[in-house]
Amino acid sequence: MKVKQPPLIRLVDDDPTVCESLAFVLEVAGLQVKGYSSALDFLAWDDREREGCLLLDVRMPEMTGLELQRRLRTEGVDLPIVFLSAHGDIEMALRAVREGAVDFLVKPPRPETLIPTLQKACERHREIRRLKRERDEYEAVWSTLTEGERETAQLVAKGLTNKEIAGVLDISEEAVKSRRSAMLGKLDVRNAVEVADFLRERERLAAALNPGAGGAA
Repeated sequence: MKVKQPPLIRLVDDDPTVCESLAFVLEVAGLQVKGYSSALDFLAWDDREREGCLLLDVRMPEMTGLELQRRLRTEGVDLPIVFLSAHGDIEMALRAVREGAVDFLVKPPRPETLIPTLQKACERHREIRRLKRERDEYEAVWSTLTEGERETAQLVAKGLTNKEIAGVLDISEEAVKSRRSAMLGKLDVRNAVEVADFLRERERLAAALNPGAGGAA
């Protein structure tokens, strides 16, 4: 059995003194830390599969923290980010949080603020990964249905009878019965209520992982 690793704090800052002092504080608090001297080093060497979060300096050469945030979002990386800057202003903080950052702290951060913030970010990542696993399970089942079975499932969930579904889809009742039987078996459900529950949960998971997007297709 694979042993689950504790969350990892990725610390990205081009100032080695800051990295060393912050790493010491976090390790004393019992957190695991890995430091990177630049955003490019982080992109090249970080293990994306490891749960945790990113403690990210804003102003760095080559690639800034905000540029790295945008790059990770474009690539679909789900790692929560806590920004850290000695030069941060309200506008920068608002932009970082608006684009998905967990928080924005000013250097030097107080341990009593920094540590709970990072723990919150790690917990967020754990929850994101849990939701993704559940979403993937639902999508794997949904993908086994044919297009016709998916259409039938949507109408069954709305409470339509076989005759009504046949009229909507312009097919025979026998075809509806065949699709319905196959669909119930693949979804491992017994009736219209359970079909509706399946679709509702699938949509909930999609919305939780992509707030603001439309319903699942």
